[in-house]
Amino acid sequence: MNSEINEILAARSNGRPGLISAQAKELLNLRRLPGMLNMAQTAILLGLSEHDILVLIASSLLKPLGNPPTNAVKYFATIEILAITGESAVLNKIRSTVYQYWRGKNAKRGVVESKPRRSNNCHR
Repeated sequence: MNSEINEILAARSNGRPGLISAQAKELLNLRRLPGMLNMAQTAILLGLSEHDILVLIASSLLKPLGNPPTNAVKYFATIEILAITGESAVLNKIRSTVYQYWRGKNAKRGVVESKPRRSNNCHR
């Protein structure tokens, strides 16, 4: 099962060595994934940052197991996360939701989107 994920990640890298955290490498090299994944592990399998998982929970795209309080550690069913990774429509919706959240958050802070910077060491 994990060999399929590793093959997909290898294909995305186009033969270039990619940076991957030790935690991600350890999770992806397990022979068998655990039944429940915490937020960090879920983020690794979805290719997101850990803080993006909270955005997906708030938008009801991910549902943690049980009914955890706001400040509790949240766990997700591995089988559901793997099912999500196999559906491009759901992945598209997840990515769009994350983009929309950060675009709105940056707009509130007044961040200007990708404006070219002028170098300080230019000769005029």
